[in-house]
Amino acid sequence: MIAEVYPLLRLPRNKHVFDYLVPETLTLQRGNLVRIPYRHKELWGVVRAVKDKPPRGMTLKTVTSVHEQMKLREEELSFFEHLALDLAQSVASILNASLPTPPKRLTKRVPPTLAWLPLTLPSSEAQHALRIVHTIANRGKAFIQTPDLRRSAAIILGYLQNHQEQKILILAPTVRDVSLLKSHLTGLQPLIITGEESNNERYRAWQEFRESSEGILLGTRTALLSIDSSITTIFLLRSGDRNHKQWDRNPRYDARELVWQHHAQFSSNVFCLDVAPQPATLTQFNDAERLNWGTYPSVQVVNMNQEKFATKHQSVSYSVGSAIETALSQNKQVLCVYNKKGAYDLRCQDCSHRFLCSKCATPLTAFSHTLECARCRHKEPLALRCPQCHSANLGSFGQGNRDLAQELSQLFPSASVAIIDKEHPAPQTSDILVVTSFYYEAQYDPFKSSRMGLVVHMDVDSPLYNAKPTAVEDLLRDIWQWSWVGFGKRAPVLLQTASPDLVMDAIESPFKSAQEELDARIRYHLPPVYRWCRIVYKEDERRKAEIAMGQLTDQIAHIPQAIIYPLGWNAKGHAYVECGVPAEQFSILLSIFTTLPDRYIIDTNTLT
Repeated sequence: MIAEVYPLLRLPRNKHVFDYLVPETLTLQRGNLVRIPYRHKELWGVVRAVKDKPPRGMTLKTVTSVHEQMKLREEELSFFEHLALDLAQSVASILNASLPTPPKRLTKRVPPTLAWLPLTLPSSEAQHALRIVHTIANRGKAFIQTPDLRRSAAIILGYLQNHQEQKILILAPTVRDVSLLKSHLTGLQPLIITGEESNNERYRAWQEFRESSEGILLGTRTALLSIDSSITTIFLLRSGDRNHKQWDRNPRYDARELVWQHHAQFSSNVFCLDVAPQPATLTQFNDAERLNWGTYPSVQVVNMNQEKFATKHQSVSYSVGSAIETALSQNKQVLCVYNKKGAYDLRCQDCSHRFLCSKCATPLTAFSHTLECARCRHKEPLALRCPQCHSANLGSFGQGNRDLAQELSQLFPSASVAIIDKEHPAPQTSDILVVTSFYYEAQYDPFKSSRMGLVVHMDVDSPLYNAKPTAVEDLLRDIWQWSWVGFGKRAPVLLQTASPDLVMDAIESPFKSAQEELDARIRYHLPPVYRWCRIVYKEDERRKAEIAMGQLTDQIAHIPQAIIYPLGWNAKGHAYVECGVPAEQFSILLSIFTTLPDRYIIDTNTLT
């Protein structure tokens, strides 16, 4: 007998299975984990099929052994095979990235001793949490607009009290979120898989979860790939966060997409919790499955079109200045959100020359002594003269967080002002904190109390200045993310904007705003009705890359209603092209991708 085996190895996308002889002493089935010789070493593999055929003169190697305790169920292996096709990767590569391999010596896992921290909610919010828990108990899926991880943890604990017999998977976008959650799931001992564990630790956690009839697995997107078809419920926390997708290496999968494949194939319940609805996922929920928290933050929209004449300051409106002064007089801390570092742009005032990155042509950001590219991180000294007309009349357009901090220091000289961003992870002790999104991702803790008394978003319109097709979605998320920060700290929220109508609609009717954005995406051929892909060709010789990508785009152009953007060049000098096809035509595009060698780096969900 011959076994077709997927080796647990990174293989080119056009490589499928290898044939091995099955010794008479072994009985193999589809999904068995087997030990196989491969070149000059041994490794693990998964059996795709067993054929009762002779080798026909071929010299085949023999399966060495089979793992008795570990076997993928039929539906689980089919899931991986479908995922490999959808991502234009080999099944072997997907299995290699997903499955931990058995260690040489299996030691018993010692459960860590968790020092649980108390999880409490204000009495005014307890009824809303109970309402949500009662509602989702009878639903197979739902989206819940939830302020933060603290409220999400309360919902999960309430659900588990009535469903102790279930196997629960809790997915968070970052390792930090997992760390915050595990210490506040009071009374529970979840297994943890984040991808930062060793192979042996991950294997033990996975095996223990698979062998149990009930329990909790908490982790990042890696935990979803450590598949178990008996999972009954999945909680996807911060469901719109881009960290749910693996962007930097193959396989470029997105947990936000995979949970729905899990739901369809294994009938798992799926509950998405986030600060704001994501337009692309609204198609998964009807009106009865879209739940809100029930009480909302106190938000004031500051119309900069009206207030810019009431103050001489560039970024601080009269209303914001008054609110900051009031908060400081009460010994409260002020959080000023400003997602701009350095000046926006450096230009020649005489000939309008713009300083662009020499590697990727992105406009350079001006700092005090350097020009830096936000895309490829290229740095060069700050120019003194225009390279085109040699004029020294250079000017920067826009204002960075350092400029804002300096302006606030002049306005409020008795208050201490600190910048918190990736380059300045300062302690949170100053009276005024000027923060970027780094603060929310790396420092903000919704479980801790603080003296925060005011949250001000200094430029809530900034996502709209980006040409990305997700600009409105990013705006909706940005508004609610920082509004809920104020809500969690019982602090008022001010949003400075030049688009007050758009911001007010997002605050008053978040689901309606998300639905309108979804309708616009349908009109403009964006996800979910179109599937957009990005293909990078790793070739340093420019002419060869142009020929190869030209041949590829000619093939794609034959797909009905395909949209192909012109050839571009990334920061490494490699050619890339972006294309979109109707969702129903995506299988045709995949048939083209599966024939390509691995020099083509393919992201099949580039706009998620």
